[in-house]
Amino acid sequence: MSERNSLDRLIRIGWFTIVTVLIAHVGFVAFVRSYLPFGAGLLFSCAIALILPATRRRLAAHSIANRKPGPAIGSIAFLIAICGANVLILSARPSLPPIGPRAYVGASVITGEMDAPVISDAVVLVDEHRRITAVGQAASLTVPEGHTRIDLTGKFLLPGLINAHGHLMLPGQAAGGAPEMKRFAIPDWVAGMIGHVLASYPGKMIVFSMMKKNAEKTLRGGVTTLRTLGDPHFLDVTVRDEVAADRLLGPRVLASGPILCVTGGHAHQIGQVIDGPIEARKAVRNSLRHRVDQIKIASTGGVSDSHRLGEAGELQMTPEEIRAITDEAHRKSVLVAAHVESASGVKEALRAGVDSIEHGAELDEEAIALFLDNPNSLRGYTTLHPTLSVIAKPIELTEEIREDPALFILVSNGREVARRMTEGFEQAVAGGVKLGVGTDAGIVNHESVWMELKHLVSMGGLSNAEAIHIGTLGTAENIGIADITGSISVGKYADFLVVDANPIEDLSTLAEPRMVVAAGRIID
Repeated sequence: MSERNSLDRLIRIGWFTIVTVLIAHVGFVAFVRSYLPFGAGLLFSCAIALILPATRRRLAAHSIANRKPGPAIGSIAFLIAICGANVLILSARPSLPPIGPRAYVGASVITGEMDAPVISDAVVLVDEHRRITAVGQAASLTVPEGHTRIDLTGKFLLPGLINAHGHLMLPGQAAGGAPEMKRFAIPDWVAGMIGHVLASYPGKMIVFSMMKKNAEKTLRGGVTTLRTLGDPHFLDVTVRDEVAADRLLGPRVLASGPILCVTGGHAHQIGQVIDGPIEARKAVRNSLRHRVDQIKIASTGGVSDSHRLGEAGELQMTPEEIRAITDEAHRKSVLVAAHVESASGVKEALRAGVDSIEHGAELDEEAIALFLDNPNSLRGYTTLHPTLSVIAKPIELTEEIREDPALFILVSNGREVARRMTEGFEQAVAGGVKLGVGTDAGIVNHESVWMELKHLVSMGGLSNAEAIHIGTLGTAENIGIADITGSISVGKYADFLVVDANPIEDLSTLAEPRMVVAAGRIID
């Protein structure tokens, strides 16, 4: 009898556990997605009704009166309903704007090509495959039948902005604000615990939900292509695939997965840790197996997780490790981006053949020469993405900061790195280095990528037209996608934004796009 009681107790515990987990999962997913489809809600309500004591008593009474297994049928019905609710909520798709043949008429078109004239009273035709089929003046271009006319008279149309350096998992901060150093001043053990939480199923669900929201913010800010350079667990690959499959609203994503770093090095809490050339090659192969679009490495220390003065910019990866990474990636025609924040780090990374320097530092003649002609890089040259947005507003060493040792180290390192980056950027402009737009979005605001163009002008002396070219076609060329986007050209995807005034005269008009079109889809 005692064995039977024990068995019954185990069955009840098991049933209670199953019921609790399935119900909690619906609530958890609905919470992180802030959305519960009607069908899932209906099934969930039915499932809850089936386990209420009153319902179970009725089923039990019905079973006794009619000699039928009422409770068993109720349990099976519960499982069907609650599992159905879980499936529906996990597979729910957002309602995305429609696509189709369209004619955008009346705008002045800035093509993104350097020195190309603005096309006034233009017509841009887009087909059902989301590609641009014709660009020209209304006087010489007829709108075919079947195309929906979009009247943009008096507006300016230009290619969608491209951000070559972002982190979708990070929240960013208020538009125009300086990076908040306080949120990075956390002990390693805390960061390690956070890393373990992020690796769990609930952690990944929460992070993915944040990433989806940041992707939509990015798109609404006028960015139609984003290159992610360091998000955990290859969740950026999932975001990329969801966008491509029309299951998520966001820009086109080029994903790198977790950053490659060394033991105790920059971003080791959430990156792929490698030590030695063999592990470096294995990490690249693992990333490629997860279908990344490019590789991101941290070859020097960084500001955000530094714990002593001078750590930001210190050499971390060895030249042999970097060379193993670039060689393995280049064998598959994959570009390598390197986080670098010191002059010696820049030269080591360039000599090892990286394809882009992210952030940067002071440049000498050797470094500039390697940017322009780099035999170890994939395409024979290396580009610079100076991420000016993170240094545009210097952080003052206030008394409060001086009294906090950890914060003092972060801010002091940040100020020194900002000095190096500013000097390196100015030298790159003077030396003719290919530049690209990357903001370190996530550290800074996701939406305000247009501000990076303003910084190119104010800090580098470039013209507005040059900045627009760099922020569109120039960056598309840098990251290897100029064949599909970056300019208003026949055959490319319909990626563009519409603004009220001429951005060549005033870049701030990019702050509030009148319309964003991403791969032919109009975003309200």
